[in-house]
Amino acid sequence: MTDAVSILAMHPEMHTLFPTPPKRWRWIEAGNDIEATINERGGDVEILLSASIEKLDKGMLSRFPKLRMIASISAGFSNVDLEECRARGIAVTNAPGLNSGDVADLAVTMLTSLLLGIPKSQNYILEDRWTSPAGPLRFSLRHVPVGIVGLGSIGQEVARRLSPFGVDLKWWGPRAKPDVEIPYVTALGDLADQCRGLIVCCRPDASTHHQINEDILTRLGPEGVLVNVSRGSVVDEDALIAALKSNRLGGAGLDVFDPEPTSGKRWSRVPNVILTPHQGGTTYETLFAQAQLAQTNIECFLDGRTLPSSVL
Repeated sequence: MTDAVSILAMHPEMHTLFPTPPKRWRWIEAGNDIEATINERGGDVEILLSASIEKLDKGMLSRFPKLRMIASISAGFSNVDLEECRARGIAVTNAPGLNSGDVADLAVTMLTSLLLGIPKSQNYILEDRWTSPAGPLRFSLRHVPVGIVGLGSIGQEVARRLSPFGVDLKWWGPRAKPDVEIPYVTALGDLADQCRGLIVCCRPDASTHHQINEDILTRLGPEGVLVNVSRGSVVDEDALIAALKSNRLGGAGLDVFDPEPTSGKRWSRVPNVILTPHQGGTTYETLFAQAQLAQTNIECFLDGRTLPSSVL
């Protein structure tokens, strides 16, 4: 197929990731008002470029009657109503694995910072509690038990980065992996009991909603820390905030929230947190690589070839 195809990027800056798009791509200019663009031009859109953070449910998809494909520049696709896409014959692709290292970098940085007590140490100085030459004691990272929730591509990258620190790694997921050398714990609650740090890397879906709940946080304990780089829905945020404020949990590092964007006011009085605005995988290098894969997926789709990373 060589005819021009109308493409809408769901975010105004996204088209800049494609500096030399194929000639048959016809961009639908969205500007800063995507809603107005959809109202005016939704009927022309044949391909959507998604970042996996906008909600593409049945209602939203109904605004694109000619839609044939959704190409995500992210690994995630939980924002897409796959059943509706299947019913309408809409192809869906993603960009898996390309940002795993970047997400793992952020997760490990958060975890080690919290385990070393860096947020507490900074406050120790800012609050003028450093009154004698010797500073407060802290724990070493060596032999600290750390649990990984979900050992997919991100979880495996986390494990590779943590191993040189000498931590005692364990993991849990819905199914054991016989070829993995890291010890597998058969229940999430048991993993929380056994660890001082948990990094949540699992796939977000209905089965993982609020998987990290009050019980898990309590079992992690006042010296325990939690890092979430999965999706905000996996953690019960109200329970997390309550545990941090009551010192039943030692600290938390969050790159994802429920909903997003989150409110600064919600977190302003919560102690021992490290917060980042869902940017674990959004490095310049990764975004361009994901965009390149999305472009390849689109071109293969238009030519009737096999899609390199097909979801549906």
